[in-house]
Amino acid sequence: MGNTHHRGVDAVDEFYIGGVQVTSTAAELNALDDITATVGELNLNDQEYQLLVADGPITVKNGICKIAKTAAGVVSATLANPTTGTDDYKRLTIINFQAQANNITVTGGFGDGGAGEDVATFSATIGDTLALIAHGGFWYIIGSHQCTLA
Repeated sequence: MGNTHHRGVDAVDEFYIGGVQVTSTAAELNALDDITATVGELNLNDQEYQLLVADGPITVKNGICKIAKTAAGVVSATLANPTTGTDDYKRLTIINFQAQANNITVTGGFGDGGAGEDVATFSATIGDTLALIAHGGFWYIIGSHQCTLA
């Protein structure tokens, strides 16, 4: 009687559901009210970052890869094809942060374009970019600045 408080759990410090700590704020949880999405769709907002300073693979699939070799010379990077279903609609932006004609090679070509479209080369200008989206096991180019395909 006389108690007008809401029923439920009042968690002040740490709150766990099924052994997993809930780290969202009440405002963040309330913002998701009435949203219907799969975990995969929500995870599209999880951005990754990679600094590539030497030849090698680009390992991020959803976020930014910054190419900035620590010594003089061109970076030759490889980019694995995304996984159908798991990686669909992930977005990757590759940015050139050195004045070198860095290049990115992808298996099967961008957008399944084959051998004539499997290497993207920057113009050797800082700020060159390549914007990609994953779908059906291939990377599709959705934008670029001073980047050519061969």
